[in-house]
Amino acid sequence: MGVLLLIWVAAAATEPPEVRFDRLVRQVRDGSIDREAARDALRSIVAQAADASRERCPADDAGGRWIFPIAGYGPSDIGGRKGNGYKPGSFDFFEGNRHRGHPAHDIFIRDRDQDGLDDATRLPVPVVSVSMGIVVSLEQTWEPGSPLRGGRYVCVLDAETGRLYYYAHLQKVAVDLGACVTAGSVLGTVGRTGASANPRRSPTHLHFMALEVCDGLPLPWNPWKELRAARRLPAPAAPAEAAATTPPGP
Repeated sequence: MGVLLLIWVAAAATEPPEVRFDRLVRQVRDGSIDREAARDALRSIVAQAADASRERCPADDAGGRWIFPIAGYGPSDIGGRKGNGYKPGSFDFFEGNRHRGHPAHDIFIRDRDQDGLDDATRLPVPVVSVSMGIVVSLEQTWEPGSPLRGGRYVCVLDAETGRLYYYAHLQKVAVDLGACVTAGSVLGTVGRTGASANPRRSPTHLHFMALEVCDGLPLPWNPWKELRAARRLPAPAAPAEAAATTPPGP
């Protein structure tokens, strides 16, 4: 048994850090790892993922300036008044899917009929990365009935700041684990996935959370100021071929 354990540990050490990070997030989420073991693992994996990002990914050419995380939308679409929807409370990352508090900003799209499409453009709404980084965790397979609160999500590590950015309730995920992203890279589309966002009572929104990792402990960090100052991207336009088939007006 001891030999098999050593072989397993050696094999795990050769895995890319994003694979190990993603597995650890799932273990924390499912409650299959104890707190201290998770913190010890997270401490080393985050450092290794940051090194991998610096080695693999291009340098930040945006000067550290953020892009607002939903194309066609801006700070006025953030829920609450002046950012008061952000309520970290007693949030504890290691409580996984049972965590308390709301250390995030919900950003709402115009979707009265809750079909996941923008009411004006009738197109899916792109979710974009606020900064450069590497994709260290994601979920693509959420289905109604799953207890996972965030649904389909993408988590990006910004190696320069050491922060984790979590984009949840996506309809579709458009990146792969380990992908390098820059500010404005499309991560997916806004959706209604997740036990807390799928019910009809919930307006369609993106759940955006930022965590600052301090000695293996992911702590809530409020990005309100950065979101307000972020550069906005235009909404996607209807495809040219679709416009060409539209009958001319009188």
